[in-house]
Amino acid sequence: MQAVELYAVQNSLILRARGVELLVLPVHVDELKKRQDTKEFADYFLKRAMVNRAARKLFEAWLRKDTTLWRRIYHSVMHDFEEGAGEDAAEAKAEVPEKTS
Repeated sequence: MQAVELYAVQNSLILRARGVELLVLPVHVDELKKRQDTKEFADYFLKRAMVNRAARKLFEAWLRKDTTLWRRIYHSVMHDFEEGAGEDAAEAKAEVPEKTS
């Protein structure tokens, strides 16, 4: 089992460990998607997406315990949200009733 779980929900990223959650807002997820360079990605994540000091300190503690966390976050932001957007669009189309003549 990995120490930190990642969830992509409604274009937000939720990081959860031991009953504590950090939420990365959709505006930050969109900005992170634009950063292909891993250093820029990490800098933005730590300086902007973690909006307060307490969140940054908690995240840094998680990083020390889970060495795969950066790779998993990057993969999740770059891939999971693209797939989720397609599923949301498909669900929206399925909910719209077709016109009958």
